[in-house]
Amino acid sequence: MQGGLPVPDLAATWAVSADGLSYTFVLRQGLRWSDGLPLTLDDVLFSVELLQAPDFPGAPDLSALWSKVVVAKLNANTLKLTLPEANAPFLEQLVFYVQPAHVFAPAVASQLGRHPANARLVGAGPFLLKELISNSDGTLQEAVLTPNLNHYGPAPMLESVRLRFVPDEAAALSALRDGAVMGVGGAPSAAVAAMLADPTIQVYSAPVPKFGVIFLNQRNAAVEFFGEKKVRQALLLGLNRQGFVDQTLQGQGIVARGPVSEGTWAYKADLQTAAFEPKRAAELLAVANWQLPVDALAGTDGYTREKQTKRLAFTLTAADDELGRTLGKLAVDSWKELGVQAVLQLVPAADLYGSVLPGRQFEAVLAMISLESSADPDPYLFWHQTEIDTGLNYSGYENRAISELLERARVSPSIAVRARLYDSFQARFADETPALILFQPVYSYAVSRQVRGVQLGVLLEPSDRFQSVSDWYMVTRRTIRRIAKVP
Repeated sequence: MQGGLPVPDLAATWAVSADGLSYTFVLRQGLRWSDGLPLTLDDVLFSVELLQAPDFPGAPDLSALWSKVVVAKLNANTLKLTLPEANAPFLEQLVFYVQPAHVFAPAVASQLGRHPANARLVGAGPFLLKELISNSDGTLQEAVLTPNLNHYGPAPMLESVRLRFVPDEAAALSALRDGAVMGVGGAPSAAVAAMLADPTIQVYSAPVPKFGVIFLNQRNAAVEFFGEKKVRQALLLGLNRQGFVDQTLQGQGIVARGPVSEGTWAYKADLQTAAFEPKRAAELLAVANWQLPVDALAGTDGYTREKQTKRLAFTLTAADDELGRTLGKLAVDSWKELGVQAVLQLVPAADLYGSVLPGRQFEAVLAMISLESSADPDPYLFWHQTEIDTGLNYSGYENRAISELLERARVSPSIAVRARLYDSFQARFADETPALILFQPVYSYAVSRQVRGVQLGVLLEPSDRFQSVSDWYMVTRRTIRRIAKVP
């Protein structure tokens, strides 16, 4: 998947039926495993059977999804999959590693992790594992990859790739500076500035499908004012989100336009998003009849807006870590300047994500949410009304128009139609502001300038930085050797 869109690999072509129920794939011809044996549709069928097996050791929801898929082999190279109901994001489920049946069959799914063949992997990608190198204590130190001569595509330009494993970030950065390695993934924000100034290093960056979000609990009677659109809009306008990125992430993030990841096909790049406008925020609150007491003094508890007998005050819960403490304080301090009395409550991160969020035990909560489990940019789970009680719609926001857009986008087999629907969804979201979407983190990959051809797209996981590794190459300097003349 690239940018949330499927790209051909073992399947040369595919087609989706008009009703979105059937997917037909044609396998590329002439495929071979790294051991030279043919890779056929039977290997694909064997792999699907493993996914459908009751003892499948992976994610239960993945096995449950595949258990409902009807599989049919139409001919030697054509596979048809039929779903019980239309599900546009299903294509991403076809991004899995096909297993060589001649190596693993007739092993059952639960035995694959302990299969003796794992000691010498057989694959079909552009590289193959040549060697694993361990320290004297048995700790894995290095994995050596070499080109797979049986790969169907162009041969990689690198003769080998050595993946070195180090104990921590400090060791990785030291190895890069010393020239012991030529690339470090996930470079910490604090170190990026120095790397950018180093003429021998190129830093590549890409957004990751995560968001810093403040959820406003619209199902909590104690903070019923979160049900007012102008209040939600004012709270967002009162936050200096670019300042958050600069101060808490050292610039290694981007201000989020909305709840769809930048870089994906569903992202609405021309969306008008809220800027930092505290004056406009104060005006919205005044229009909504949230007024400051006549004798209120800025910086005091009395500097709190009121409407009838209600005070515009709430608790913001955040994780007790560096990001939660810093970002949480910046948020409550910004709101206090508007006359919004917010109190920061810090809890262990395990409690925040284990009970506070799923149990809706908050008034407002600062959290990081991840869409990394899905290559498809479908935001249904976080914003559809059916996800309010037990799903991921933590704000408890209910809007039938938004839910309908998400429903239609989820079943349409057309990317163009889905893109239009998501455009409308993002525009409505920006107006309604059901939650305060703050920023999207950036993943930085520091690489020696001797290595060229590196490209980063949206990264679902750190290893995705190697998607273009076949195109990487080394810059070498041609030298002229002087040969002494011998009489």
